[in-house]
Amino acid sequence: MARAPSPTIVLSAGELSGDMHAAHVVSALRRVLPGAEVAGMAGRSCANAGMDVRFHHRDYAVIGFTGVLAGLPRFARLERAMRRLIDRADLFVPVDYPGLNLRLCAYARARGVPVLYYISPQIWAWGAGRMQKIRATVDRMAVVLPFETALYREAGVDVEFVGHPFVVDHELPDPLPPETRDHVALLPGSRVAEVRHMLPLFVAAAENLATRVAGLRFKVACSPVVGREVYRVLTARTWLDLELDSDAVPVLARARAALVASGTATLQSALLETPLVIAYRTSPLNYALARRLVKIPHVGLVNVLLGERVAPELVQGAARPAAIAAALRSLLADSTARRAMVDRFRSLRAQLGGGRGAVRVAEMAAELIGRRGA
Repeated sequence: MARAPSPTIVLSAGELSGDMHAAHVVSALRRVLPGAEVAGMAGRSCANAGMDVRFHHRDYAVIGFTGVLAGLPRFARLERAMRRLIDRADLFVPVDYPGLNLRLCAYARARGVPVLYYISPQIWAWGAGRMQKIRATVDRMAVVLPFETALYREAGVDVEFVGHPFVVDHELPDPLPPETRDHVALLPGSRVAEVRHMLPLFVAAAENLATRVAGLRFKVACSPVVGREVYRVLTARTWLDLELDSDAVPVLARARAALVASGTATLQSALLETPLVIAYRTSPLNYALARRLVKIPHVGLVNVLLGERVAPELVQGAARPAAIAAALRSLLADSTARRAMVDRFRSLRAQLGGGRGAVRVAEMAAELIGRRGA
């Protein structure tokens, strides 16, 4: 059977970072496979790149195991709808987000639809159980962290390192010199529930720091999928003059130091050579469950990549305003700790580059579609 001249590709990106990275893949697919239709779940970035976004990831954003349980009926409806799309697809491209995507991979395999997984689930954090599912249901894996290549090859998965999108696809500015950096950045997360949970803690830490260091400015990087009113309500009672900004990159790039909830923003901060403190709290139940499942000693992606706790991590009971403020204060001065952290960050761009990014992912997609139609 000859390949359809205008293939249908189903893409599933369930979070803000996945949507942001996948948008470059959508753009590349439109060049590599002119006329291809890309549809499924993503967000504004993929929609702007030309994808038919049937389901917006913000409508399925939850925190922790309890959030997933509360949203089960909604997720079940989403999964049924995504399966109907896969029934008519020539290729399925899941992007991270393993809870839903691994089940959809199994469904695609059963329907004879090839699977190209972009941005691996963090199997190195959650243990090897998911590797068996991936080997059984994924045709090709495009990874963005170099150490993941060996993990998949050893397990018999067809894998290729394509470079991290922050280095290969996104246009991050060059790091700015210390004398141009004039504020402390606060990044409390990307989802509504996460911001509501973390921002009050971050504001309390900023207040504590401001009483000890005169003249500080603070900027909050607002998530594009969280309404600005959420931030206004959560910061209404503080005596700080907090600035709200909608673009995390310039907020981080011009920051003297940053307070970041665990996530991909920790890597953004490091690539911009902005010293950071990582802080995160969740419900006692979610934390207890995570402690049983997570197999690595670090929370922040930047520390995972560097192999040690370069950026301080204050998690759960340790994430107290005074402790966070003390950690930030040590990074504001031109200290040995600050210089050592920045020196370690400088190795990351070379470590994460070297691939062709979204263009290579699009080529891999075309190869799988062509193989199916041959």
